[in-house]
Amino acid sequence: MLRVGLTGGIACGKSRVLARLAAFGLHPLDLDGLAHELLAPEGAAYADVVAAFGSAVLAPDGSIDRKALGSLVFADPALRARLNAIMHPRVRAEEASRAAAFVGEPGAVVVTDAALLVESGLHLRFQRLVVVHCSPEEQLQRLMHRDGLTEAAARARIEAQMPAQEKRRFAHYEIDTSGPVERTDQAAAGLAHELRALAGVWPSPVPLPLERALGSLAYGPSRGPRGLDPLALLLEIVAVRGVEFERLARLLAPAPEGPWYRAALPHEAGPPPARLAAPLALWALRQGGPDEAFLAAAAASLARLTHVEVASVADACFLALALLHAALTGSAGAERERRSAWTHLARRWAGVPPSGKIDVVLSACLAHPGDPEAARRACAAAHGDADLAGALAGMAAGRPLVAGPADLVAAVHAVDSLAAGS
Repeated sequence: MLRVGLTGGIACGKSRVLARLAAFGLHPLDLDGLAHELLAPEGAAYADVVAAFGSAVLAPDGSIDRKALGSLVFADPALRARLNAIMHPRVRAEEASRAAAFVGEPGAVVVTDAALLVESGLHLRFQRLVVVHCSPEEQLQRLMHRDGLTEAAARARIEAQMPAQEKRRFAHYEIDTSGPVERTDQAAAGLAHELRALAGVWPSPVPLPLERALGSLAYGPSRGPRGLDPLALLLEIVAVRGVEFERLARLLAPAPEGPWYRAALPHEAGPPPARLAAPLALWALRQGGPDEAFLAAAAASLARLTHVEVASVADACFLALALLHAALTGSAGAERERRSAWTHLARRWAGVPPSGKIDVVLSACLAHPGDPEAARRACAAAHGDADLAGALAGMAAGRPLVAGPADLVAAVHAVDSLAAGS
């Protein structure tokens, strides 16, 4: 089963796109619709929302007035966070229950529509992400017309969300709904065809190579950017069964004051984000098999949590792909065509190719196959990041579980215990 997230700004046309995808046989899950059900008087979230926000959000018939509730939370980030804390766990549980109905269906594609998927830092729950957008002028006019809002009120709601241009950086696919609906429908039809084709050849999960996983951690870095070290990242992934960026942002030092996608510091001088590539590659392999497109996107998202420099993002993408290859083959090297494909993916997600720092790491590993310690020394002698060389060479060579540090062995077993697709 292929899980697809569908997101975009308010009034950008997600509902239309979702309906067209459903018409072509994809299975839709509308999280806004699920939220409606949960907020109904008999719904699971009704009592908690009324307790948190009081009678001001109730309509005369006792139901929750969604416009009144929306006016409150769009104007106050703290209230918005309180509502999210109530709603998100319940919506996710209901979504998971409904998606489970399609497990085992050959070539099934489940598309989840959620407006704040990237803002909430939950977009890596999906193997592919579609961002729907339109021109700012069209978005404003649609919202005013749809909800009967003044221009000021409509602008306030749009500005409460992540800018569309920024959200598009996280997309595997985009649909521009500007202009005639026929053009949107045509784009949705093409996307449906592509997603169904992808689901038909989706790779099966593979067993986690435990000794190689341990080698990447044991010989790789112990420190990561902003105090987020590889072991802590891996344990956080195990704890929540995935990558949730708002939670990861709370582990950073110094702690960010705004949303996770504003946490990166300009000119960050600490360890590069590529030092977190090994645990991310292990989780991605356990979840969805050798899916390079997903891993490159995930590595870019994680890199942007701590760094704004695009070269650092590209390096993280490339190294994650090299680590995935090493986990599958036991080799730190790859043929030219595959390295070229990794460079293309890194450029696609970062906007620039990997830096020369990655060449130093690769050269050290290729010069000392099967010897992670020697690869580390060679990389350091060439003024490269020895920890990155250790992670890649260690992934290729492996390390016996009986000879590994107890905390790392336990972490490897923990990530291996995650059910594929969880």
